[in-house]
Amino acid sequence: MSEMDGDSFYSGSGSTKRSDGSSKAWRAASEPITVAPRSEAPPLKQQISAPSYFCSLSENKAPPFKYPEPVPTPMLLIGHIMSQEEAIAMIAAFDADKFLGLAKFLGEFLIAKNVIMNYNLSEKNFLISFLAETIDYAAQRDFGSFKLACLLTIYLDTHIYFKGYYWLPPESLWLYFKEIMIRHTIEDSPDGQEVFEPEECYDILTHFHTLYLSNLPLVHILTFGAFRLKLTWPFKAK
Repeated sequence: MSEMDGDSFYSGSGSTKRSDGSSKAWRAASEPITVAPRSEAPPLKQQISAPSYFCSLSENKAPPFKYPEPVPTPMLLIGHIMSQEEAIAMIAAFDADKFLGLAKFLGEFLIAKNVIMNYNLSEKNFLISFLAETIDYAAQRDFGSFKLACLLTIYLDTHIYFKGYYWLPPESLWLYFKEIMIRHTIEDSPDGQEVFEPEECYDILTHFHTLYLSNLPLVHILTFGAFRLKLTWPFKAK
């Protein structure tokens, strides 16, 4: 019998017992290396890289950043952006050229009043379409040149307020617009003047909510641009 055959192995003894009673230390064969299971890392918190209303409606009232400057106070805006004379000139430009007269006048007017920059074509085209629809809305309700100028001024001032803060919550924009409309509906000198009737004010609020506020995510993209592309893969990973 060989020496290896005469050995008796005792698990856990750490030695080899020979038949003659002698013993010698032995080293166990190398065991396979076992990798400890990875501890599951906590999921990463979602980083908001777009306005809060793109992510969830619950965050609308709590934007992640503070306002960079004091919030503008709603006030009377008669003649602030468009005067009655400019409204008459706008209608005259439309009568002179039914196809391009109004668009050309509005484009030049918005740039001259520093409402938009000439290079921002998406915002420019949006505002021209938005104001053209508002002019048609005012014509259907027989608004005169004074009411038309005041209405366009209120809409443009609200858009300027929206542009002033990238993270502006929709609720703040809506409250700002409603306060301006109240000041132009109820006469409370020197903070108000009755330009629109209460029924007209309610109708204008509905019009603005339908065209502008309901499409605010799209208005935000057209105004500030889009810097994030999100792709959805419909198939599960194997």
